[in-house]
Amino acid sequence: MDNWKLGDDDIYNGNYNDNEKDFTIGKSNKNEGGDKEDFKEDLDLSFYKKNKVKDDKPKRDGTNTSRSFYKRNSFKKIFYIILGIAAVISAYYIFKTFFPGDNLNVKLFGLETKVFRSKVLPENNLVVTGYLLNKNSFPISYVKLACRLYSAKNITLVTKHVYAGNFIDIKRLKNMTNVAIDMKLNNKLGDNLSNVEILPDHPIKFMVVFFDIASNSKNYSIRISHFYRIKK
Repeated sequence: MDNWKLGDDDIYNGNYNDNEKDFTIGKSNKNEGGDKEDFKEDLDLSFYKKNKVKDDKPKRDGTNTSRSFYKRNSFKKIFYIILGIAAVISAYYIFKTFFPGDNLNVKLFGLETKVFRSKVLPENNLVVTGYLLNKNSFPISYVKLACRLYSAKNITLVTKHVYAGNFIDIKRLKNMTNVAIDMKLNNKLGDNLSNVEILPDHPIKFMVVFFDIASNSKNYSIRISHFYRIKK
């Protein structure tokens, strides 16, 4: 860990479009049963045969009990089928609106890394900072980032989620507890509502902190987890 100093940034190489960087901390250490049957509701035809005279006797209004029973059941089935189709279609469009995925243009750039030792706990922490830029033609809100730390063998060591728009000064960061840092970086609204209605081509900051990093930590990745699309 001697080759890492606060403020050093051996990772950042000027490639703004790359959201996955390598850094060197130390040498890697070697190191229930049965299918369920569908339930079907079968009608007991023997019951209707035994009570044929009573059931087939027309009512005063001219309707037949057994026929009206089947009609009601048919209407119910059709109604539930239509209702189910409508629910599926609605759920699909809601999902595509609020969780558009990576198919829309939100770019990460200016990634920088620093290793610092907390004054609260005797551990080395890795902080990654950067900017995101909304390249869409519409505003977006509540951008969430999925951040992963990998070993030298590309095994995921830690996965964290943070919201964009949150930033902590390094001097203050060193005096905060891990719980306080996580609470701050998981503010959905961002500092001064910076993660609400992000306009096109308007960059905002983000930050993630990996606590007590392992000696075989090698690289990291930061990707857009999801965001809300604002329609106007």
